[in-house]
Amino acid sequence: MNVLLLFSANQASETLKSLNVSIDALPQRCQQLLHTFISMQNELNINQYDPISTSLSQTKLTSECLEQEYEILELKQDNLKLRKKIERNEKILEELRKDLECSRNSLNNQKPNPENIEEHLRQMKQKLISYEEIYEKAKAKITRLQVPESLLLSLNELTTQVDTLKLQEHELKQRADDITLASQCLSTLHKLRRT
Repeated sequence: MNVLLLFSANQASETLKSLNVSIDALPQRCQQLLHTFISMQNELNINQYDPISTSLSQTKLTSECLEQEYEILELKQDNLKLRKKIERNEKILEELRKDLECSRNSLNNQKPNPENIEEHLRQMKQKLISYEEIYEKAKAKITRLQVPESLLLSLNELTTQVDTLKLQEHELKQRADDITLASQCLSTLHKLRRT
């Protein structure tokens, strides 16, 4: 291309004619270079060959090409960073799904579990009410009667059982709250998975 740049397009054509050489007879690469030079001359409205303006044009073209390549490299770099972030987030989501599945299986294997917790609570409340009634009746009888020591011990045992049942009820309520929270977490994860 440097040899061709020494001539204007007209000089090149005249030189080829004087040598009795057709442009079509030239090798493909030479034809491409000649056409490139002619198109550059036409784009820049150059009638006479000016090495400085040609060099500036080439520099400008090279600079534009380098800028485009740099932008493409930056985009590829950004794309790689995004892919890494996506992969990292997918791993985190997968771990969360596994944890949630383990929690769900663990909850389902427990007694009570989310499916029967309300029925279990209802039964415990009934037992508690029944024990409280027995306790109140026994307490009323004690105040009216002289009760032997063995009966007082038995009454104390019933009182202890009532207290134990109250404690169990409190623990079951806490577990029910935990199960509700786990269900809400599961629901939130399903919503996140859909988005």
